[in-house]
Amino acid sequence: MNRIHLTLKSKQAKTCILTAALVAISSMQFAIAQTQHWRTAAREKSQRMASSAQNQLVLSNADAAIPLLQEGTRADATDPLPFLLLGMALNMKGRYQEALDALKQSYALDSKARETYLTVGFSHYLSHRYEQAVGVWNKVLQANPDAVPIYTNIGFALLRDGKMEEAENSLRECAKRSTYSGASYRGLMLLHYLNGNFPIARSAAQQAGSAGGKQVPLILAEMDFLEGNAKLAAKQIASLPKPSKKSKPSFDMVSIGYLPQHDFHFDPFSTDYFDNESLIEARFVDLPKRESRRVQLAKKGAADSALSNVRTALSTAPNDPYLIFQSGAIRLAAGDYPSASQDFAKVIGRAPDWHLAKLYLALSRFREGKVDAAKTALEGFERSCPGRQLAPLFALIKNADAQAGQAAAAEQKDEQFTLPDDAKNRPPSKGDAGF
Repeated sequence: MNRIHLTLKSKQAKTCILTAALVAISSMQFAIAQTQHWRTAAREKSQRMASSAQNQLVLSNADAAIPLLQEGTRADATDPLPFLLLGMALNMKGRYQEALDALKQSYALDSKARETYLTVGFSHYLSHRYEQAVGVWNKVLQANPDAVPIYTNIGFALLRDGKMEEAENSLRECAKRSTYSGASYRGLMLLHYLNGNFPIARSAAQQAGSAGGKQVPLILAEMDFLEGNAKLAAKQIASLPKPSKKSKPSFDMVSIGYLPQHDFHFDPFSTDYFDNESLIEARFVDLPKRESRRVQLAKKGAADSALSNVRTALSTAPNDPYLIFQSGAIRLAAGDYPSASQDFAKVIGRAPDWHLAKLYLALSRFREGKVDAAKTALEGFERSCPGRQLAPLFALIKNADAQAGQAAAAEQKDEQFTLPDDAKNRPPSKGDAGF
């Protein structure tokens, strides 16, 4: 009996040894194959560079990521990952043609990688080539029909191109079919805000949730001002998130079609949103009695810097209605009413469904002293958006006569030559006319 038991144990031991040997051989073969696949040191280095760069991109540090990725592409020119990440990083820095060059290399090495083509679309979107972006993203959807978040990207691009109905359909498709719908609701908020439909815009803002970021409370505050609810506007401004370099973007990158490991701190949908709480408040101060307050707010909101940023963007996209609208809004805050009026008139011609531009045109025309033109613009808004609650300021415009408007403009002009109290002891800033 003991001999049989020992024999069985011996056979079991031999079996275990043989199994271990087979496992070792197969592991060795797998390791050899893996080594061949990674092209030994070259592929190992390119992947290491890509991993280090990805850590930097998570911290929004594209400047540190770009040289690492460039080194990765030189280490192994057959590895698509460093080229893909380089395209993403260059997009973050506004170097769109360089991004496309890198993405072209990534696509040549792996034409089935959805994220590469998705990033190509963002190169076009961020450089204000919305029609090209929509074309690229539609191709991504054809190949990946379950990638529903991409409908959000298409919706934003259509919105920025002034195609409101198509934009709303695309954004609602994502909101209906995807769990990552926060960004799409944010797009719907922006769409209905520009359309002058403030109740629906507010409803969409509530649905945006954590995808709101800073832009959502600012737009909510602006709508409160437009409707005459200054106290609610102040609460919205007080609720603004504190700025932080380490804070996450206003939505998960997965919500626009990226894989979870590419959850970078970058919000492509607000890269050219130049407004801030001070400039919004400056647009709604009670002029002309509080002109000095408007001057202070415009300075606090860095109106000159914001306008410079808009002009830089407009230099490559002069017909972009959203950028022109931003320009008009900032000029209105800065007191440049004739230029603001020109901007809002351009927006109406380029994107006629952006009825909000008519409301702001009424305000800028009135502050120019052009009461009849202001009334015409306000009537245009009311025809397009009947029954909207508006601030008493707009009732003043509606009931004003030309003589009163000219007097208001004259009074405001006189006060423009009076420094606010806190500025009397300061030397003239660069660019002052010296009056």
